[in-house]
Amino acid sequence: MTTIIGFSPYSGTSFKSSSPGIRDIYSLLIKNGVYDEVHVQEQTLDGFIESSEKTRWQNETRLIARFLGDLEAGNVQNEGIQIEQFAIKRRKIDDLDSTTLGYRPFENNKTVEYTDYTQSNDKFIYSVVPVGENEFEGVPNEVEVESDFVGWWIVDKDEQQSLGFDTSVDGYGDQVSSNLNQGRVQIETMTKYPSVYYTDQEYSEFTLEASFVPYEWERSGHKFESILNKYVRSHKPFIVKGSDGSIYVADIHSPQKSSPRNTYKNYDYVNVAISCVEVQDYKDFIEE
Repeated sequence: MTTIIGFSPYSGTSFKSSSPGIRDIYSLLIKNGVYDEVHVQEQTLDGFIESSEKTRWQNETRLIARFLGDLEAGNVQNEGIQIEQFAIKRRKIDDLDSTTLGYRPFENNKTVEYTDYTQSNDKFIYSVVPVGENEFEGVPNEVEVESDFVGWWIVDKDEQQSLGFDTSVDGYGDQVSSNLNQGRVQIETMTKYPSVYYTDQEYSEFTLEASFVPYEWERSGHKFESILNKYVRSHKPFIVKGSDGSIYVADIHSPQKSSPRNTYKNYDYVNVAISCVEVQDYKDFIEE
């Protein structure tokens, strides 16, 4: 049994290694011996350890190779538990708790890829966490990311697709105004002043406007119809986010369009306006 300390099984281009005092290792060569098991763990003061005693999975275990034609990489804090998938998580820099965005199946020697359309403009910590067959999570590997997009975007969380309201012709839709609506009841009294009461209701309401240029095989009416089918007639909530850091879960309704009276294929454009009403808390919507 051989234990190797400070080994980072992830490339430095993908994740920041948490191992102190040693650079990323990309290969492992063992010579001049007979080995039936190799245990790679994150940190130990004793450095390289040779022992005939086999160790169990520990908090800092990174890999146990039993030469069975596979590598049990990652740590789920259980002896011999197979890793089935990776959890993708995200949190803001100052937050303590992460939100689970999704899962990716574990495939040996495959890069984990995940595109997140649901974030606002901010700094985040993304984590890739191994998950065992018993659904127990291991030690996360983290990377810091800064989101910096331009314009306003509508995001379909279920299908991971987005529509940008980020283009204007002749200044159309350059300004976005938002109203904060509160549950407010005003009652007239016999005195000089009315009585005012507030409920817990509070939501934002705003309109997005942008210009859209159709594809080569489309005309402006076809482009507008595709937006209607995807984002209006589906009657489900979407994430609506802006480059100023605003982010909402909104119902989209009351679409309007305008375009030049005389239109031509390949030179046409359409101005689209949609109304948005906030209908749900963003954090609750992401965690559904």
